Amino acid sequence: MNYRSILSNFSVALGAQGLSTLVGLLTSLIVPKLLGIDEFGYWQLFIFYTTYLALFTLGLNDGVYLTEGGKRRSETCKKQLASQFWVECSYQCVFAALIVAVALSGAFGEDRSFVLLMTALYLLLNNASNFFGYLFQAMNESKLYSVSTMINCTAFLAPLLVMLAVGDSDFRHYIFFYTIARFASLGFSVWKGRDFLQAGVVDVQTALSLCWSSMKAGSKLLLSTTAGTLILGVARFMVDANWGIEEFSIVSLAVSITSFVMTLVSQASMVLFPALRQADRDEAVGFYVAARNGLDVLLPLTYILYAPLVTVLTWWLPQYEASFALFALLMPLCVFNSKMGVVGNTFLWVLRKEGKLLAINVVTLCVSALFSVVGTFCFHSIEIIFGGAVAAVIGRCVYTERFIENEFGVCERGSIGGAIAVTICFVIASIVLPLWMAWALMVAVCSVYGLLNLRRLKHVLGFLRS
Repeated sequence: MNYRSILSNFSVALGAQGLSTLVGLLTSLIVPKLLGIDEFGYWQLFIFYTTYLALFTLGLNDGVYLTEGGKRRSETCKKQLASQFWVECSYQCVFAALIVAVALSGAFGEDRSFVLLMTALYLLLNNASNFFGYLFQAMNESKLYSVSTMINCTAFLAPLLVMLAVGDSDFRHYIFFYTIARFASLGFSVWKGRDFLQAGVVDVQTALSLCWSSMKAGSKLLLSTTAGTLILGVARFMVDANWGIEEFSIVSLAVSITSFVMTLVSQASMVLFPALRQADRDEAVGFYVAARNGLDVLLPLTYILYAPLVTVLTWWLPQYEASFALFALLMPLCVFNSKMGVVGNTFLWVLRKEGKLLAINVVTLCVSALFSVVGTFCFHSIEIIFGGAVAAVIGRCVYTERFIENEFGVCERGSIGGAIAVTICFVIASIVLPLWMAWALMVAVCSVYGLLNLRRLKHVLGFLRS
């Protein structure tokens, strides 16, 4: 396995994700300062809808990612891939037309109708761009995908800074330029993949057969990914349906802040997969143990950042103070969702256990949905809704780790039990103690935890150096 290639790809991905994080920080921290709570809610509603647009590909992009994973560009059949791309574009137009019809039906208010119309347009741009993005990553050309991400962020960042400078408070303008930015990244992807489009196409029957094969291969991965995002998504749906757009806005701010870390780590899993598909079993096992141990030690230390972050956010956005109280419940997601992204999803893909990943995510989703129903209709408590979602995510991470260890025959257990103990201390301290007293306690707890796991961290550093 080419570790230099992995680090090179990941360094570029880190740069792209850093730019994406900058845009995310601006939209999460500056935009709500300008927009009213309702206006910010509609902006977040659009972002929320775009999260699930991959469903409309019916698994084709994911299937291409799995079947082409580990191949070089010269080893792919370009004519077949181009045919699948054009078929996908065709049925995406049908789905977009249906969303437009719903938007214009008169069943929604003017603002929600606008959000739906722009979602339909974004659907076409996003899924076409992701076809090439997944293909680039499958061929271990992750740098191209990262550059397209940079272009997407830059194309949105420029008008965003102008709107922030002039104090633009119309959420429609933000949605419009966000969509235009996706068009720019699609243009780059099409240009870099033009050799595929220039290769011609196969006959219609063969193209449909290829698409069906890709959908069968990718549907489990798509559904498992969607189920994973719905673990929190179903909670946000319930808040929007039962508390309204204002409460949805407040909840979405807390969710978007915790999403920064999870998005960064999910990029790592996309970079690792094609390289690990080319590795032998011993290399894969060694990499798994190193990644597991490193994340076990480092991720829980992020709890120390909670108090300083909340202090700054409360000063900057006092009208969202209720959102930051919920933030304490969501912080564990940065630990356990991130770990699931690197050592869970990645190695289940490497083992070709997409069905197992789907089952794990569906069960987790059902548990989260149960808490959402109970929290909404029995207790009318947003805290119970999201607390249940976090508990489900922790359970998913523990089970997945044990499953992979058994598949690989790894006898040495990780320290996920210690990470759970630190998490329990953090949640209880954040609820019971004043903010900075809780912070002092967590500094002590994390220091002890780090010292107890120092040997594991040295092992990881030694592995990376080798």
